[in-house]
Amino acid sequence: MFLRLLTESLRRARRRKLLAVAVIALSIAAATALGAVLLASGDRLASELAAYGANLDLAAADGGTFAVDRLSAIRHIFWRHAIVGVAPLYPLRARLGGAEVAPLVGTWFAQSLEPGWTTGLPATRPSLRPQGRWPKDCCAEAAVGRRLAARLKLGIGDRLPAELGGERAGLLVVGLVGGGGEEEEQAFVPLAIAQRLAGHGAVVPRAEVLAITAPETADAHRDPKAMTPAEYDRWYCTAYPSSIAHQLEEAMPGVRARVVRGVAGAAGEVLGRLRGVLVALTLLLLAGAIVGTMAAMTATSLERRLEAGLFLALGAERGQIAGFFLAEAAILGVGAGLLGGLGGLAAGRWLGAAVFSIEVPWAPVLLPVAVGAGVVVALLGSLPPLLRTLDRDTALQLKRATA
Repeated sequence: MFLRLLTESLRRARRRKLLAVAVIALSIAAATALGAVLLASGDRLASELAAYGANLDLAAADGGTFAVDRLSAIRHIFWRHAIVGVAPLYPLRARLGGAEVAPLVGTWFAQSLEPGWTTGLPATRPSLRPQGRWPKDCCAEAAVGRRLAARLKLGIGDRLPAELGGERAGLLVVGLVGGGGEEEEQAFVPLAIAQRLAGHGAVVPRAEVLAITAPETADAHRDPKAMTPAEYDRWYCTAYPSSIAHQLEEAMPGVRARVVRGVAGAAGEVLGRLRGVLVALTLLLLAGAIVGTMAAMTATSLERRLEAGLFLALGAERGQIAGFFLAEAAILGVGAGLLGGLGGLAAGRWLGAAVFSIEVPWAPVLLPVAVGAGVVVALLGSLPPLLRTLDRDTALQLKRATA
């Protein structure tokens, strides 16, 4: 009987119900589209912010050196897929060009740590794009900072002699690096060249790591030893810079991992504000949908006073009547949420391409959220007029409805 009454009720007053469905669906569609675009733009922003430099620094805990082959352990941590690149750094002060003592940095440029994963300085500093090209790891080549090259009167194709402690290397300049920072005063060479000049084996004093990370919360800065098991699991399984640093130290005992707060902090602050904008705009849209639904349902409740009065006169409890009308509103909310969610996903793809010039992927995970939001909006919009209707005396409702 309940389902029959509910079906017949949905078939009546279609215009009012369609108006409520349209209000909810449009608001859910706008919120879903906004969520899809901001989620996609947030991923892109995180990648672009990461392009400004490495956000993790590795160094030997005792201040000395560590074996460079230990860096392969990075590919075995929990958040290994968040690691964009790793580059060992062997900084030296060498005599360059037979005259000036300047920084010479040995590093990787295209080193394969495992099949399908090549890394090096171009991966950890993607914003550095040299004029010419980066050196090859197998050759005696160098990429020289522009200010240093200007002082040494070097250009692409010139020879650059390097000398340190009696060791010499003849380098071919294949690129000029300009980034506006300290790299303009440095010369970058293959790691093997720097190790030979320093007279050391396959060791490095430090390395830098670029990882795509999540914005850190206040709890993320706490000492892991002071966390409860649940807090530790949540922190460990979130791509915070501090949790990735902790996992790197676990994978490489004796190596200290430090978060470069300048890069990680800026990314976290911008992404945090972006999420705040998403939440605020979504709440405003849903609030507008609740008000619109309330207006439509208020008009509907005035038309259905006789129906509510008859239910009461026949002995139905007010809770049963409320459940009947709320079930009807929930069904309308499911339909509106489904329509709005599908429309919002399509609108998000169009909006991302037309306005933000980004490709917004289909995010079906937003569809259940949209349906749930539609149900909540429909219930909240229907509840106030329903309570006003049930609060009146039964005889008075019948009299007013039949007048």
